[in-house]
Amino acid sequence: MKLSDFAKQLPENYTEQEFVDLMNQVIDLKTIVDLPVAERSALFYGVQYLADFIMLAQEANGELLTQDGQPAINCGGPFIPNILTRPEGVDLDRAPLENFGVGEADKYFGEE
Repeated sequence: MKLSDFAKQLPENYTEQEFVDLMNQVIDLKTIVDLPVAERSALFYGVQYLADFIMLAQEANGELLTQDGQPAINCGGPFIPNILTRPEGVDLDRAPLENFGVGEADKYFGEE
């Protein structure tokens, strides 16, 4: 599946598992962990470029979110607690490498 098809097929009110299942049709998430460093880095660069490009398109189309006058990013997939998103003082947890973030937000923020 192409990434653009992912966007078209994701239901409006999706579950974390539905999100992961569709994303796994775009790329086998399990394989990312064991990619050679150079390939994983290249994949990250590609995804970061895409995120930056989409954010620019949102800004150009007047869709960018702000909070207290500052740009804000609305995240809609399962929570992945990494070095940038994990609360301070919380150790690395490898579980999201297996569960792809499904249920992780509940551990950190409680059930919503």
